[in-house]
Amino acid sequence: MNYRDLLSSGANVSVTLKLEDLRKILEEALGSLKQEPKDSTSEEFLNRKEVLNILKIDSSTLWSWEKTGYIKSFPFGGRKRYKLVDVEAIRTGRKGVRNGK
Repeated sequence: MNYRDLLSSGANVSVTLKLEDLRKILEEALGSLKQEPKDSTSEEFLNRKEVLNILKIDSSTLWSWEKTGYIKSFPFGGRKRYKLVDVEAIRTGRKGVRNGK
């Protein structure tokens, strides 16, 4: 039985490994992490001031748009953030939030 079978079995066992075996397991795990493609669509967020500057609007307009659902804000550390793609969609005239959300 290999270590993967032990892990998937959920058994409560103690295992003794040679240092070289542990090194191989860790290298394999690290290799699988490195091979995962980075998410090229990772979302960027803007703070309120950045949104106001990009869209050239007043804070009351942004507040109104949030309340009507035209743009959605996301809380980060007690502050609101806005998706860059949503702001760009408004700026370029493609309307507010993607997929009607």
